Amino acid sequence: MQNLQEATLPNEFINRRIESSIHQIGYPQLKTIRCESNGSTLILKGELNSYYQMQLALKIAINEPWIDQIDNHIRIVPDSRESNLIY
Repeated sequence: MQNLQEATLPNEFINRRIESSIHQIGYPQLKTIRCESNGSTLILKGELNSYYQMQLALKIAINEPWIDQIDNHIRIVPDSRESNLIY
């Protein structure tokens, strides 16, 4: 008998599960991230304001037991309000 980790789950279920986990982190911008999968390869898409936010999304995705590879298509687009700050 297969255990849960070895069972094949539908791609749509895995995509929604990972998206939901990413969206719950608390950064509003992370709610724009979308997941697609092709077998055990996950594709992350969207735009974020910082590399830190991208790392948070990747950390969630990489801990998913059904995913063996991640294709990261997240673009970093700094918030224009932040780039106008004077330090």
